[in-house]
Amino acid sequence: MSAALDIRSRWRRGAVLVAGVALFAFGLAELYVPLAGYVEGQGPDIAALPGGWLAVLTVLLAGYGLAVAGCTAYPRAAAVLAGACFTAQSFTPVLPEWPVVPLLALVAACFAGIAVGGRAAPAVAAVSYFGSLGIENLAAGDSDWMFILFVGLAVLGPGYAVRMRRAQAARLVALAAEREAAARTDERLRVARELHDIVSHGVSVMVLQAGAAQAVLDSDADQARESLEAVQDVGREVVTELRRLLVILRGAEAAPEGLPSLRRIDPLTAAVRIAGGRVEVRVTGDLTTVPVAADVSGYRILQEALTNAARHAPGSTVDVSVEVGGNALRLHVVDDGPGPARRSNGTGHGLTGIRERAELFGGTVTAGPRVDGGFEVRVELPFDPEASASALSTTGTTT
Repeated sequence: MSAALDIRSRWRRGAVLVAGVALFAFGLAELYVPLAGYVEGQGPDIAALPGGWLAVLTVLLAGYGLAVAGCTAYPRAAAVLAGACFTAQSFTPVLPEWPVVPLLALVAACFAGIAVGGRAAPAVAAVSYFGSLGIENLAAGDSDWMFILFVGLAVLGPGYAVRMRRAQAARLVALAAEREAAARTDERLRVARELHDIVSHGVSVMVLQAGAAQAVLDSDADQARESLEAVQDVGREVVTELRRLLVILRGAEAAPEGLPSLRRIDPLTAAVRIAGGRVEVRVTGDLTTVPVAADVSGYRILQEALTNAARHAPGSTVDVSVEVGGNALRLHVVDDGPGPARRSNGTGHGLTGIRERAELFGGTVTAGPRVDGGFEVRVELPFDPEASASALSTTGTTT
């Protein structure tokens, strides 16, 4: 896109440069080549002019050509130069109202000043146009102000329209860039949340399993072996989750049955059980009405809440409530672990991820220590009941 715009800009500069050179060449032809009069029966005999006036007119022609050639690169300077040359020619024997070049150059430079110039360029172009033509009108003894106004409106009006169009295009480009940057930021946050949820939960479970195996390694080899096998199982599950995430990042759609779901809550409770605690899970409502997006987010939220309970409150009893009703999914996780001093008041990356997931649905999150001890997480995720829902079954287990 930028390469195409750069090529277009170069072509535009080249075309304007050629126009300036062509206008200068045509002006020279008007001065030095015997042609018919500009206006029948009017105007001076250019061939009879002294050489000094011809030299002055040639310099003014060069100024006109330079103004046109640089009207897009230096719009304000071009408008001032064209107006100055037009005003200066008003005091020569060949008034600028007769040749074609002076008026064309002035109109082109003022148009470019309004169309592509900076903030002050339109005012500079308007002053240059009306000022130089007014001086020429007074020097010629004419009073054709209606013609000046008509030409000015015919030129400056379209120039202003082009300016507005360019400004609108620039705003659209800036808006597109902002949206792209926001999309990239959202994608990074999404990936960060998924990686945190997958890795944090898996590593926490593996650390707890490895600790349990080490504790009974000498006294109960069978239990230690089971714990190590559980470490392998969790590791394989983490690898599977990471592969699924990579598939999604590469643009492929994951099958609904391969996505995390609230119908598979039992694996999430493993970390709490390994830490010596108990988990009571209650499911209320029809989970089949929950759309896939809300189901996956609910799973991740519950995963993070249980991981925090296993990490910060080992040996506690965790009560999990999953409720579907009123076009919303509600999750409530509370444990009876140590008091508020055991952890921060909801400022970690995990709880930040929970809040970000809830915000995507316009939901609410309440998380923090309870007055009588333990920690509580309440989440509500509103959803559209008409959105496609995965085939979830209503299950409830007590461990």
